[in-house]
Amino acid sequence: MFPATARRLIAGAVTVTGLLSLTLTANGADPAVADGRAAATVLSCIGQIDMNVVDTPGGTATGRGKLVCAEPGRPDLAAAIVISGSVTGGGARVTETRTSDTISFETGKESHLTMDRRFERSSDEIKGDAGSAGNGRVDSGEFAGAAARDKGVGSFVIGATGTTYSMDRLTLTLDR
Repeated sequence: MFPATARRLIAGAVTVTGLLSLTLTANGADPAVADGRAAATVLSCIGQIDMNVVDTPGGTATGRGKLVCAEPGRPDLAAAIVISGSVTGGGARVTETRTSDTISFETGKESHLTMDRRFERSSDEIKGDAGSAGNGRVDSGEFAGAAARDKGVGSFVIGATGTTYSMDRLTLTLDR
C-alpha cells in the first residue's frame, strides 16, 4: 500500500485528469481525443484583434491584431495577425464570418488559417460589450494541419459603414 501522502497525490491527479476529460468533451473535443489519441497543443497565443465588419451577407470582414504566443520550448513568441474575409450570416446581435488569416511570427515563419467566427454584441446600442468565438484549421505554413480555436472578449462600436469589434482579450490555440 502507498503512504497516505502518495495516495492523496494519486487521487488528486486522477481527479484533475477526470475533470480535464469532462471539460474537453463538454467543449467539443478534437476528433483525435474521441479516438483515444491525445490532442497536443502546438501553439497558445493571447492578444487582441480589431475587426471591421460590414454587417450584411457577403459584406467584408477585415482585421488585424497582435499576439504573444508560446510553443513547446519557446515562450514569448511575438506575432501579428491579418484577417480578411466575408460575412456569412448572423442576426440581430450576431455576425458570423469566414476569413483567411495569416499569422506572421517574429521568426519570419507564417501560418495560413481558414476561420469561422461568431461575434456577439451585448446590446442593440451603438456601442457596448462583445464576445467572439472561432474554429478553423491551419491550411499551410507553420503548424499546417492543426485545428484552430479562438475566443475573445472586448467591445463593439456600430458606425456608418459597419461594426468594429475590438477583442482586447483574445486567446488562440492550435492543436494536433
